[in-house]
Amino acid sequence: MKRLVVAALLVLGGCVSSQAPVGPSLTPVTHTDFSHDTLALTWQPGFCASGGGCTASQPHNHLIGLHGLWASEPHALEAQNVPVQQWWMKGCDIYDHDDTPPKLQPATENALASVVPHLKHPLHVHEYTKHARCFGYDADQFFITSMQLRDRFASSAYGQWLAQHSGFQVKKDDLLEMFVQLTGVREERALQFQCEPDHDGKVVLTQLWFTLDPQKLSTFPANGSYRSSPQVQDNCPATFMMPGWPLPGAQAAVTDQRP
Repeated sequence: MKRLVVAALLVLGGCVSSQAPVGPSLTPVTHTDFSHDTLALTWQPGFCASGGGCTASQPHNHLIGLHGLWASEPHALEAQNVPVQQWWMKGCDIYDHDDTPPKLQPATENALASVVPHLKHPLHVHEYTKHARCFGYDADQFFITSMQLRDRFASSAYGQWLAQHSGFQVKKDDLLEMFVQLTGVREERALQFQCEPDHDGKVVLTQLWFTLDPQKLSTFPANGSYRSSPQVQDNCPATFMMPGWPLPGAQAAVTDQRP
């Protein structure tokens, strides 16, 4: 397959990318003893066509969206024999429960509305309260960094290659082979896929999960920014659909029922 050469651009809907032109960075101030971050990006048409779907306000301007940026289980919790599955389920609630929505600048909220799936309950509130607040991250910086990571990947050669395959059935091995070819990444399970049945029963791509070095976020998606994932979390079959957005006028999924 022909290799694509695409410049990595920082574009947050023209809203916030100018605030950090040298690249994304994020420094925790508490519970800093974790080994990796998981960058969870959504394949928006598949994500919104599965489960409860997305709300009627869902924009169709991106194929690749943002779910979240998740720190791995802190080593102090591992030393207490807290199962990693409990960390995945509870996140910051392990330390204390606080669902206070983050206070964000209007520019950050506007940019998030463009790239985060529109669910019945705002996804960014869940992402901050579960995955960010206990690390002491400034809410705006947390989401600006997460969006910049999304933008860098969507603008990368591999992100553009994926976009060209929107609407096609694909083989997982082909996607992984092209990932290695275009990035040179060899870390085991640096990229894992999530799939779900859509509303017609077809298995579709819903998410891409990247295991990243927290100290090298500024170089993502280049080789060297990844780590091997210690857990197998890929649930996609050998072949699945990468749906595109419906044609204008087609009825889209409207009501979200996701927890």
